[in-house]
Amino acid sequence: MADHNKSNDEFLRKSEHLPSQGLPPESLSEGPPPTIAQLTALTKAAESFLGVHDLPSLWPRIQTAVQNSLQPDRFAIFIYDQETDKLTCPYSFGLSQTFTDDVNDIFSGAPGTEQLYHLAPMWVEDVQTDPTFNAVREIIKSEGFRTFASFPLIDNQGKSGGGIILFWNELQPANSSQLNTGHTLAHMIALAINTVTLFAQTRQNLQREQQLGEISRTLNNTPNLPTLLGNTVKMVAELIKADSGLIGLVIDNDIMTFYPHNVPNWMNLRPAPRPRGLAWQIVRNSEPILITDYPNHPEAMQKWIKAGVTTFVGAPLQARDHCLGMLALFNLNHSPRMFSQRDLDLVISVGQQAGTAIQNVRMLGETQQRAAAMAAALNRQAELDMMKNNFTQSVSHELRSPLGIIYGHAELLASESLGPLNDTQKQSSEIIMRRVLMLTNLVDDLTALLAAETQELRREEIDTTMLVYSLLADYRMRAEELEITLEAEIAEPIPWIHGDSTHLRRVFDNLVSNAFKFTPAGGSITLRLKAAGEDLHIEVADSGEGIPEDKLERIFERFYQVESGSARRHKGTGLGLTLVKEIVEAHRGTIMVKSKLGKGTTFTILIPGFFPEQTDN
Repeated sequence: MADHNKSNDEFLRKSEHLPSQGLPPESLSEGPPPTIAQLTALTKAAESFLGVHDLPSLWPRIQTAVQNSLQPDRFAIFIYDQETDKLTCPYSFGLSQTFTDDVNDIFSGAPGTEQLYHLAPMWVEDVQTDPTFNAVREIIKSEGFRTFASFPLIDNQGKSGGGIILFWNELQPANSSQLNTGHTLAHMIALAINTVTLFAQTRQNLQREQQLGEISRTLNNTPNLPTLLGNTVKMVAELIKADSGLIGLVIDNDIMTFYPHNVPNWMNLRPAPRPRGLAWQIVRNSEPILITDYPNHPEAMQKWIKAGVTTFVGAPLQARDHCLGMLALFNLNHSPRMFSQRDLDLVISVGQQAGTAIQNVRMLGETQQRAAAMAAALNRQAELDMMKNNFTQSVSHELRSPLGIIYGHAELLASESLGPLNDTQKQSSEIIMRRVLMLTNLVDDLTALLAAETQELRREEIDTTMLVYSLLADYRMRAEELEITLEAEIAEPIPWIHGDSTHLRRVFDNLVSNAFKFTPAGGSITLRLKAAGEDLHIEVADSGEGIPEDKLERIFERFYQVESGSARRHKGTGLGLTLVKEIVEAHRGTIMVKSKLGKGTTFTILIPGFFPEQTDN
């Protein structure tokens, strides 16, 4: 084998200066032009090459053109791949496979493009006697040809893409006309191959764009994470024509679980802990990897080498600045298929899209879980509210009758209708009446609060001005007894409102009663009514004690008392202001409060209203 390689090297070295090589490329035009028959053949060749869009259809047309132009007995096309630096023979006529394989081996011993350019054009009249071909003389004799010629496939940019090789069974002396014809035909073939290759690349690019679009749609429309990952790796493998692939998803920052495609069943893809392997290297660095010789890579794993992985391409699953895992594709069973930079770019692009899609699916799942938990909590809260309302209704109903009976008997005792009472007995009767009255008011407040919450209110047209004047008449005598000034400021015209007059009267009663509680003798209480557009603006202001600033936010809470403990000077249930707020909001209104210690308090209510004359229209 060493002698064979040595002879090959000698052949490659000497072939640049073969005496039988013929004219160099730059002087081909100096010889006689092609004959009419050759020109006709070249013209027909050019016509036959037009409209061909795939290489298998082009090869027999090239064979016909070569035979019509130069009449060789045998013929072969060799294509040089600049990416892999490999020479292949996709088509031959009259030659054995052994011979074409040996020619490939000879050319693999030198840099492809440079050697092909220097070897061509070459014409060897008798290869069986030429000492340069000693290394392959036996093969040549077994093939049975005598004359050999080769022409480079050089495109318009001066780059070699391979060559065409011609063989004659009998001695065929070279002449300039044949060299010019062969050189011209080779140039035409190079252009035809280049055109077909570009067309194939364009078609492949279009198919890849369509596949990328399909991958994008899959990523955006698949809500189930395992399905999303399985579909993604399968579609990317088909996109770059990889044998197999997998997605590694990082769990809790320390474990990577795998979703494979077309991986041998005997391989056990257990979750991989940090930090070993190419998968963790991609995640750790958030950078892609392209490996053309996997078995010799320092991070190569024995089980993948056993599976015959030769080439590997991987990219991170990137979601903004966070790497969620990696996407890897590879070829198995020692496949000669090589991944290109374009393949890597496609995997990187899909990795970025897949990372975003995975993040979105995870966020969607978390959102759905939170929504389900919130819905369950709301349902539970609704159940509790219903239980509370039912309890309140039951208690209110059950308390009204006994309280009424107790109050009636206490009043009967206090009136001495059942017999005279001493002072102690009278005092006890009056205490019973007051306490029963407080309980009755509490039941009334609870009932009103429940009705306001459920918005079980009547909707009638209410003249708010008349409602306020009625209120003033009711409280005028109490104001005189407490030596408090009670007045109203009404800026006509005042909007009417749709609502429940009983509940709205309770709002005014609670606010005015509160004002009386906290306003000392000599103070004032003012009711102000005005229009705010079509809305009703109400103010109840007093010059009383005021409310501490840190208490203002809580005064509408149920059972909250500004004064706490048994030392309270002003008794009450703590439901009055809560009830006011609920009734106002049930009428689609709002209530606000401003207060200053020692200066007084102002409650402001805004309720949607209307002017009576507008409703008639």
